[in-house]
Amino acid sequence: MKRGALVLLFLGWTLAQGLLAGGQGHSLAVLQGRLYAFGWNYDGQLGDGSFLNRSRPVRVLEGVLGVAAGNLHSLALLEGGLVLAFGNGEKGQLGDGTFATKGRPVELPLRAKGLAAGYSHTLLLGLDGRVYAAGSNEEGQLGDGSYRGRNQFAPVEGLPPVVGVAAGYFHSLAWTAGGELYAWGSNLSGQLGTGTVESSPRPQKVLTGVLLAVGGGSFTALLLRDGSVLIAGLDSATFRKVEGLPKAVALAAGRAHLLVLGEDGRVYALGENDQGQLGDGTLESRLEPRPVEGLAGVRAIGAGDAHSLALLADGRLFAWGDNRFGQLGDGTRENRLTPVPVRLP
Repeated sequence: MKRGALVLLFLGWTLAQGLLAGGQGHSLAVLQGRLYAFGWNYDGQLGDGSFLNRSRPVRVLEGVLGVAAGNLHSLALLEGGLVLAFGNGEKGQLGDGTFATKGRPVELPLRAKGLAAGYSHTLLLGLDGRVYAAGSNEEGQLGDGSYRGRNQFAPVEGLPPVVGVAAGYFHSLAWTAGGELYAWGSNLSGQLGTGTVESSPRPQKVLTGVLLAVGGGSFTALLLRDGSVLIAGLDSATFRKVEGLPKAVALAAGRAHLLVLGEDGRVYALGENDQGQLGDGTLESRLEPRPVEGLAGVRAIGAGDAHSLALLADGRLFAWGDNRFGQLGDGTRENRLTPVPVRLP
C-alpha cells in the first residue's frame, strides 16, 4: 500500500494555501467556504458518513476556511479556530482521545489557526502560537523525545512561537514569523535538511529566511522570502535551490512530487510521475520543473499521494494523476496524464 500525502494550512500567509488537499486516494477542496470531498472513503475520510468511494465531489461542510489531508484522515478548520476531524483514527491521528475511525466530522477540543497532516499524525497550530501533535510517533514525528504515539494533542516543547506548520509522512515542520525553520521526525532520506540522515525526536533549528514549508513523503520543500524554492530529501540531505522557476507564491507536495505555483499564475511540477501526477502527458519522472500546460490564472494548488489539484481564480477546479479511487472527481477511475475539469455539485 502506498503511503498517503499531506498538506499545510498557514492562515497568516495566504488562505488559498489550505483550500486544496489530497491523501492517498482522496481529495478535499474548499470553494466559497464549502468543503467538497471525493475519492477513497473506506475509512470515512470524505466525512459524508457513507464509507462509499465517490468519483464525483460531494458537499460535506459549510463555513470552512481550510483543510488538511493525511493518508486516510482529514481535517477542516472553521471560523473561530474550530477544528473538525474525520477518517481513520487507528493511530490516534484524529486527536479526539480515541483510536476509532469516524465517518463524520468530530469536533476537537483544541482551537487552532493552522493544520497539517502526515501519514498518520496530525499537527495543529494553536491560537497561542504553540504546536500540538497527536497520532503515530514511530519516527519521533510528534517531537516529544519519545517514540510512543498518542490519541490526544500535546504541545511540542522546545519551540518558540510559530506561524506555520507542515507534515511529511513521518516528519514535521514549523517556522516562526522571523523565518526560522524547525524540523523533527524521520530523516532517513535527509528530509530534515540537516546534512545528515539521522532522525530526531525533538525539534531542530535548520535554517532561516523561510516563508512557507511543505512536507512530501520523504522530502521537504521551502519557499523563501525572495520567492525561491529549496528542496531536501529527494537527492540531498541539505537544501538545494530548485532552478528554472519564476518567483513562487505557493507549494504543494505529494508522496514524491512537488507542485509550485508561480507568481505568473502557472503551475510547475517536478518529481515522480508514475501515475501522471506531473500533468505533462507522460509517465516520465524528472527533477527539472516544467509548467503544467493548459492551466493559467491558478489561485491554489494541492497534492495527494500521486495526484494533483489546481483551483483557478475563476472558480474552476482541475485534477490529474492517479484516479484509481475516483480522487480526480471526474466521474471515472481512469488515470489522467493532463488536467481534467472537476464538476462540483
